This record gives sequence, structure tokens and C-alpha cells, in this order.
Amino acid sequence: MRLIEIRTDPRPVAIARIGVGIATMLNAVEAWDILQRIAGGRLATPVIAGAPVPSDPLLTVLLVLSFGAALAVTVGWRTEAAAITSVACSVAFLVWDQQTYSSHRLLGTLIMSYLIFARSGTAWSIRPVSGRPAVRWWPQLLMMTQLSVCYLFSALSKMSFVFLSGIPLAQWVWIELPQQFFTLAALGTVVVELVIAVGLWFRSTRRVAVVLGLGLHISIVTLMDHDNVALFAFALTCVSLYPLFLFRPAFRVTSRADVMSTQKKEVDA
Repeated sequence: MRLIEIRTDPRPVAIARIGVGIATMLNAVEAWDILQRIAGGRLATPVIAGAPVPSDPLLTVLLVLSFGAALAVTVGWRTEAAAITSVACSVAFLVWDQQTYSSHRLLGTLIMSYLIFARSGTAWSIRPVSGRPAVRWWPQLLMMTQLSVCYLFSALSKMSFVFLSGIPLAQWVWIELPQQFFTLAALGTVVVELVIAVGLWFRSTRRVAVVLGLGLHISIVTLMDHDNVALFAFALTCVSLYPLFLFRPAFRVTSRADVMSTQKKEVDA
């Protein structure tokens, strides 16, 4: 069976839809706040030369569109059209001014773009499809790959003497502990992210990876002394994709002999 023909249970991607939708609403409010402060006189550094200067009327329209589209995705109302609108608004936020860029906002935008093709409104939505038919799996595979890449490169980017010293962690969190603890925590963070990036893909390790991921994101949200809403949105985006790994379709390796035998039976029939 070809990859684009694989079908799977619609409920895991419905969980992803709800989580990403809520996270996108939070991201929209955060980006709106940044642009509003820019409109109030903060230095503007637009991505595209000649872009209109942020103003309250334009920002209000964009916030309403973005928040409404993300809410529609969350509840599963006209999901594909809402996801397209949400992606367009997120791109507008990202290109309007460089100061709105963040890795968690870009990740949410990419995941939302994959939801356009995932038929994620099939289950657990305002207008669920009768009988809850299976949905195509390849958009989910893209989401899973994106998340794994996110963890992998996050770990690789931290492999420096500066981060592994623990000094940045000590400055980012509100809790005061001996410096040795932060050094060990920095090393543990890199190891955990590498384990999650790889472990989510294998049946024997995926549950361990999920537990480690939950612990990682809970610790980040609760211990960091700034940007907690943005970090919560990032955590929600990531964690809502875990069911895609936990309940992904099982595959059977098919040898060339099996394929030839199947083809022969089809010809004989």
C-alpha cells in the first residue's frame, strides 16, 4: 500500500486539531500585543519593505480574523477553510514585523498548514462525519516529522559550552539552586530532547518519550520566569501531537516475494 493510501482513526488528529487551535489563539494574542506596542512607537523592523505601518484598526481586524479562525479550528467548524484562514493570518503576523517571529509561532503555523489536508474535523467537532470514517495518514506523518525535527534541532542547538554550563538556565528560571544543579539540568535537557526526537517513533520507547516530553514541557512552563503564555502555547502544540505517535497505524514489512505472490493471485483470479 502506498503512503498516500494509508487511512487511520480520526480521533488522534482531532486531539491535535484542538490543541493546535487553542495554541494558535494564544499565539495570535501574543503577536497582536507585540505589533500594538510597535504601533505605539516601538522600533519597527518590517520583514517586507513598504509593508503598511501597524495601526490599531488593521491590528484589530487581523486579531479578530486570526482568533476567530483558530477558534473555528478548535471546535471543528469548517475546519479546512478555517485552517487556511488561520495560516494566512499567522503568515501576516510573521512577515509584518521581524519582532513577531518566534520558533513556537512558526511551528504552530506549519502544523496548522498540515491540518488543512488532514480532515481533522471528522471526529470530535461541531459537525462530525457520521460513522467516523478513517482519514488519510500522510498529513499526520508530516506533523509527526515536524515535531521530531523540532526536538532534534532544539537539542543540537543546545550542544554548546555556554548552554551546558547551566548559566543560561540559572538566569531564565525563578528558582534559586546551586550552579551544579543547573549544569546537570542543562545536560539532562539535551539528552531528554534527543530521546524524545527518536523515541517517539518506536513502539518500545514511545511511552517513555511521551512521559519525558510531558515532564519537560511542564517544567519549562512552571519554572521559567517570563514568556509563560508563549511557552504554554508551545507546550500545547507539541503535547497535542503525541497521540499521533501513540496510535499511529501499524505497518507490516512486505517482502518482494509477498508482493509477487499477491500479484500472482490477482492474475489467477
